[in-house]
Amino acid sequence: MNAITGQKNNLYERLKFDINDAVEMKFIVSFLMESGIKLIADDLEAAISNETKLKIITGTYLNITEPSCIYYLKDRLGDKVDIRFFNVPQIAFHPKTYIINKKSESVLYIGSSNMSRSAMIEGVEWNYRLDKKLSTEDFQGFEDEFDYIYENQSDEVTDEKLRQYASIWVKPRIIKQIEETQKIEVPKKIEPFGHQIEALYELKKAREEGINKGMVVAATGERVIIVMGAKCVIRSRVSGTLNKYNSCIA
Repeated sequence: MNAITGQKNNLYERLKFDINDAVEMKFIVSFLMESGIKLIADDLEAAISNETKLKIITGTYLNITEPSCIYYLKDRLGDKVDIRFFNVPQIAFHPKTYIINKKSESVLYIGSSNMSRSAMIEGVEWNYRLDKKLSTEDFQGFEDEFDYIYENQSDEVTDEKLRQYASIWVKPRIIKQIEETQKIEVPKKIEPFGHQIEALYELKKAREEGINKGMVVAATGERVIIVMGAKCVIRSRVSGTLNKYNSCIA
């Protein structure tokens, strides 16, 4: 069945199956969230280890897209993932489509699911799996539009552009409300989240630059991380920017 309605018939299980054989993936989603990225990251990493190409276009509307999830993707997948921000502010950007080209076939999923855990496995989300062989013209129409937006209406999310977005990003109230209503699950393994991901990404970059000493200082409530053998990374309480070339005690 190609109709996916959420809950017991969820999008994640279907995506996982097709990602396994992918040679190229193109995702265009309004919002990227850490909960969704972490859910699917192992599958993406496994596919990319086989030279699969991954392009993602997302938006910054209402600050729903979390900087931490982009840092997480860039850290896990490196230059194997090409992430872009839609750059035409006067045009609404609200797609949720996952294009997967495989050796034997090409499929896409289109519907209501952004990249979040709720949209992927828990919520009532309606999506449709479109097989290129059964509707070549429709499939090509979606892929051609992805390519157009990628080339003409999006900007690469470089480290600098990501820092700029992170410096002004504030978690929207609606996301806080959603998180408060969700069940808290014990993670299978301890891993960083939120600003921790951002700080550790910057620390990794600093190490690559040859810096070998330092510590991390974060504002109260950020779950302070102390890291030895790394450059000092400080988040400004006023601007939110990360400072990795100054040393201080806060």
